[in-house]
Amino acid sequence: MARNGASFEIGQRVFFWTGRGSQGYGTIAAVKNERFLIEPDADALKGSDFRAHPPGSKKADSWAPRDYGVVPSQINSPPDPWFQNS
Repeated sequence: MARNGASFEIGQRVFFWTGRGSQGYGTIAAVKNERFLIEPDADALKGSDFRAHPPGSKKADSWAPRDYGVVPSQINSPPDPWFQNS
């Protein structure tokens, strides 16, 4: 998939960001519905799109870059979050 002449591949290390404040480096794990699923590095910032569930919960923690993906314009470009925690 290309964006402004750039192409991205599974296994490529990239900088990512989301509109809800998550950002950092990670590795592209898969492509689904024209979105890139990123496996973020441990030191990536978790914005408000991270959902943690209590220990013992049947639900797994969810995080948009990892579970829902980001669009190509949110890869290797400056962060531009639209949501600010207040």
